[in-house]
Amino acid sequence: MLRRTTTTNRAFADPHDLITAVRLGLRQLQYRHDALDGCLTGTGFLRTPR
Repeated sequence: MLRRTTTTNRAFADPHDLITAVRLGLRQLQYRHDALDGCLTGTGFLRTPR
């Protein structure tokens, strides 16, 4: 999922820049429940509401 957003067509200056971009992308992804549910469904796991 991050391949299509945060890290697309980007040259990273150093490892710290890469780490920052990945963390930002993961932080944004955690609020996209539809994307997370789709990934879990594709693996056969089901999300149970709490």
